[in-house]
Amino acid sequence: MHGLKSIARFGSIIAVLLAAGVLLAGCAATFNHSFDPAASYTGLKSYGWAAGVTGPTQDLVVKNVQYHADQVLEKKGFRKTAENPDMLVTIGYENEIGVNQYGYQLRMLTLAIQKADGKQAIWRGTATGSISTDAASGDLKSAVEGILKSFPPGK
Repeated sequence: MHGLKSIARFGSIIAVLLAAGVLLAGCAATFNHSFDPAASYTGLKSYGWAAGVTGPTQDLVVKNVQYHADQVLEKKGFRKTAENPDMLVTIGYENEIGVNQYGYQLRMLTLAIQKADGKQAIWRGTATGSISTDAASGDLKSAVEGILKSFPPGK
């Protein structure tokens, strides 16, 4: 009888661990990238943030995305400038609770890059999943890093 209780307890622990694994895997972001294969990325050395944001205006989300992206782009050798940048970066996102609602969870974050001269779209990266924007979570930083990991293409 004592052996059956141990087996049942062990089975319960395994079931809880499996359920936790499924829940955590469900929250992980998925990254997708698209780019213009004919575009030249050679002369691109500086960037600026495009005016406006696609989606509801949440200054803290935008500021945090820009902060994390600035760090990643700087490590990749790009210089942020407000005057005559080579490319412009646009932010787009959707909240989990609805496009027009404020919340701490995003279901999608997109960074799009276009050439500043003529606004030719050259690259876009998206993170989808449950992305926390809470300051204590590293989700937003991880999402931005994951999106920009393959920019520029071929590097």
